[in-house]
Amino acid sequence: MRDKLDINLRIADTKLSLTVNPDEEQFLREVAVEVNKVYDAYNSRIPGRSPQEVLAKVALLFARGYLSMSEQTKEVEQTLDGLDRQLDELLGQVS
Repeated sequence: MRDKLDINLRIADTKLSLTVNPDEEQFLREVAVEVNKVYDAYNSRIPGRSPQEVLAKVALLFARGYLSMSEQTKEVEQTLDGLDRQLDELLGQVS
């Protein structure tokens, strides 16, 4: 049994051939759909731009979202660590 799948995706006008884990296939296909939606929206709003410029704007948008989510994740982890310490302190007082 093969551990990997060969899949083809299209981003803008570019065909991508990828080798992926089977459990990643559906997720990557959904990602490609979302990227293409944003690409098409930018492409229609800023006609006359090169595909590379439109893709750069799409990449910037997704990178901004990724970094924003990373920061939020760090903040949540810090909050949870603080609550965990407080809970440990309270449980230590009860013992």
